[in-house]
Amino acid sequence: MNWCKVNVGLNYRRHTLPLLEWHSKGEDCGDYDFEDNIISIYKNQHTSVIEIIATIIHEWVHYRQSTKKYYELDEKFGYAGNPLEHEADKIALDLKYKCRRDLFY
Repeated sequence: MNWCKVNVGLNYRRHTLPLLEWHSKGEDCGDYDFEDNIISIYKNQHTSVIEIIATIIHEWVHYRQSTKKYYELDEKFGYAGNPLEHEADKIALDLKYKCRRDLFY
């Protein structure tokens, strides 16, 4: 999480960092609860460390995004078409190997 704070950035509209919760099972790789400021990671949906890293980065990007804008775009485009989902995917893809290098090598 400290890596995300430094490399992905903070949401200055929030006064606390998101909590990270690990769950054994879930239907998605992870999710960010905008209301409670919690990132949840579902272990059963991952087969590698790099996938877990990508999910944490993806959900951290959601922590930085506007809650209002996210829900507006989700209603307009649906989950798969939401530009903020695409942004989170791109940032996670761009940074996941850097994160692994920085933390493990």
